[in-house]
Formats: sequence, C-alpha cells, structure tokens
Amino acid sequence: MTEVPDTLAWYDRNASSFEDRTAGVDMMEIYGLFLPNIPPGGHILDVGCGVGRDALAFARAGYRVTAIDGSAAMVRLARERTAGYPVSVHHMTFTELDWTNRFDGFWACASLLHLPQTEQRKVLTTLGYALKPSGTGYASFKVGTGERVENGRYFVDMTDENLRNMIKSTLLRLRFCSITTDKTKSLSSVMWLNAIFDLK
Repeated sequence: MTEVPDTLAWYDRNASSFEDRTAGVDMMEIYGLFLPNIPPGGHILDVGCGVGRDALAFARAGYRVTAIDGSAAMVRLARERTAGYPVSVHHMTFTELDWTNRFDGFWACASLLHLPQTEQRKVLTTLGYALKPSGTGYASFKVGTGERVENGRYFVDMTDENLRNMIKSTLLRLRFCSITTDKTKSLSSVMWLNAIFDLK
C-alpha cells in the first residue's frame, strides 16, 4: 500500500493557492446532477467543503447547509465566504460524523478520494445513516484505478465498477454515474466520476 501523506496538512499549507485555483470554478453542470433531487429549502451536508464554494452556491439557491472540513485553514476560508448565509461550518474530520436521519442530501465533491477505500466505505456508511429516507448523495472521484500520491496529497482513483463493489455493504445504492472533464482550465484533461446515491 502507498504511504498515506498528511493530506489535511497539505491543505492547511496551501489554502490560499487552492482558493485561487478553485473558488471561481463553474460547477453548474455538476450541481444539475444533484440539486434536482433535493427539496426546496432542503438541508445539505457538504462533506469536505474546502473553501466553501459549493456551500455558498447551495445557500444562495435557497438551501440550508451544514459544512465540514478537517483542515482548519479551509474552515476559516469557508466561514468567511459563507458569512451571512444559512451555512454552518464545522472543523471536523469524516470519522467524526455522527448524524442520523438529518439531511436531504450529502455532497462530497473531490473529498472522499483522499481516503483509502476501506475508510471510504466506512464514511459512506455513516453518510447513509445521515440521510433522511428520501435523501440523495453525491460524491466525485478522479477516473482510474489504484492509489497514488500527487504533490503531497494521497488519492484513490475510482471506476463505476469499483464504486459499485465498494458500496455493496453500505446503506447506499448507486443510482447513476456521469463522467465529466475537470472544470479548472489547467486540468481540462482530468476526467471525473460523478456518482449519485440514494438509500437501499
């Protein structure tokens, strides 16, 4: 197994440059996969919220948002970005999640991919418990297989088949997957697997 670097520390060190690169990315195409499944005014859990780009977009669209991130620097930026909106940002890791039957949807955009697959399975199980019975989940992964370290961050790449196998023992069912290109101009060759889940 590849040695897992301290990815949260990477985000703490590189928060400013990460914000510059990602805060203005147009995510409307991806939101269109997820938000039609969330009732008006619904409550969304943003899992690994980063600088708060998506949490802000959801709040501006009329949703309530609870956001978490394990990086203190990301939490600070997300709180600044969402100030004045119905967004609650918490400094906590994925393993600290303990909500039950609370959210209409969870949004895990490019966040779970930093965990080994065994931990991804555990977190997705926890997120299943966090959903209301009619809830919807979203997660995105870079398309591929295996694990790797890239510029100090740990990644696990994913295929549709691997994801289906991984969630068999969870509460979640994979409704569909969509492949898109990265919305960041400098990474336009990167392909993303966008997964929509509901409860079994």
